[in-house]
Amino acid sequence: MKRILNIRCGYYCIICSIVLLAACSKKGDAVVNAPNFAIEGVTDTNVTYTNYIHNVLKNSCSSCHGKTGSAPQYWYNTNTYENAVQYGTRIMETIVENSMPPAPRKPFSDADKNLFRAWIKRGSPE
Repeated sequence: MKRILNIRCGYYCIICSIVLLAACSKKGDAVVNAPNFAIEGVTDTNVTYTNYIHNVLKNSCSSCHGKTGSAPQYWYNTNTYENAVQYGTRIMETIVENSMPPAPRKPFSDADKNLFRAWIKRGSPE
């Protein structure tokens, strides 16, 4: 009887460990190719928060840096223009430096990096 209880306890420990490890994993699937969020017609001379930046932050950053995200972030992506302006320079730097997104996701495309740089350089227009 004691042996059966020990075996059951061992199974419960293994199951709990698996559940805890699964809960600690990052959200989102690995990206096979570098994402390219550049929309046709958006260039370094007309890029704005509305026509480009909002969608990139919402689709690429919110899954980890949003309300239900798993990343230990220094910024909190609320998908607002004010939030993007407040942290825009640092976000752009991490994208250009390829420190975001983390592996196994692929870094942003050169076109996307250029659009982020242009948005900051243009004064972060809405």
